[in-house]
Amino acid sequence: MQPMLNIAIRIIRNIGNIIIKNYETHNINIHHNNYDANIFIKKIYKNLNNMITKIFYSIYTQNIIIICKENFLIFNCKKTVWIINPLDGIMNFLKKIPHFSISIAICIKDKTIISLIYDPLRNDLFTAIRGRNAQLNGYKLRCNNYIKQKNLLFALNNSYFFSNKTNINLIYLFKKNLISLRISGCISLDLAYLAANRIDCYINNNVKNFYYLLAGELVVKEAGGLITDFINNYNYRNSSNILVTNSSIRKLVISKC
Repeated sequence: MQPMLNIAIRIIRNIGNIIIKNYETHNINIHHNNYDANIFIKKIYKNLNNMITKIFYSIYTQNIIIICKENFLIFNCKKTVWIINPLDGIMNFLKKIPHFSISIAICIKDKTIISLIYDPLRNDLFTAIRGRNAQLNGYKLRCNNYIKQKNLLFALNNSYFFSNKTNINLIYLFKKNLISLRISGCISLDLAYLAANRIDCYINNNVKNFYYLLAGELVVKEAGGLITDFINNYNYRNSSNILVTNSSIRKLVISKC
């Protein structure tokens, strides 16, 4: 596992260097011309694809199948699949809001065995190996397994308040318990922050593509966090909603769903 993790760290840091270089130099006005923004992002993805492909071909001798799916670069090396999101938080990146990340999930037989989430601006690298805990910059992560009396911070998906599935009871719960809410625009960092106890709960009522949650899923689980859907079902991958937190807060939220 460790050699594969080392390769992934090399790749994710190289991606980070390219992302930061473009972040610091771009002057795209997305209000003025969305076409320019799309072309700019596609150019970055093309450069990243070429860079990652060269690294893979220098390491693996077997044929590599490369798939571009939505915002993901997928590399299939025999039984191992690398699912890379080069830029989670594209809108933040374009608007020069310093909150975006890169994620890598390495899967074998549909099971994520290694995951990485990298914030290139803060140089925060979250890693997880299945069965061997999660870390932030080499330090072990562990989710708190209790409910605080105050100062709870929940993260929500971008479309939470605009979805037909918005639960009035949960909004009442937020208000009654004075829960602070954040919609950050970067799912992978939301999950990484939960594993690091920077936030207390992540709620998504409109899951459309689980790839966005894939790397964060393993980081949370290896840190001791719990993931279910809104009805306490662990088969959440087949659901359109997801709840990520510790056992105490999960009971509180599910009681209102």
